[in-house]
Amino acid sequence: MYDARHACLSWMANNGVPDTVASAWAGHSDLGFTKRTYVHPDPQSLRAGSEKLAEPLG
Repeated sequence: MYDARHACLSWMANNGVPDTVASAWAGHSDLGFTKRTYVHPDPQSLRAGSEKLAEPLG
């Protein structure tokens, strides 16, 4: 159950669901807690961030 909760909230965050909606869905009143505890970037999101960072260097 623990892993499913993390996976679901991470999926929401990585697929455009607003942070406030994901936090409310989880039953949290503190958005920061939800993001710190449950949301983990996926490899695709990390790659996109890396590519964006490389643009000004390219």
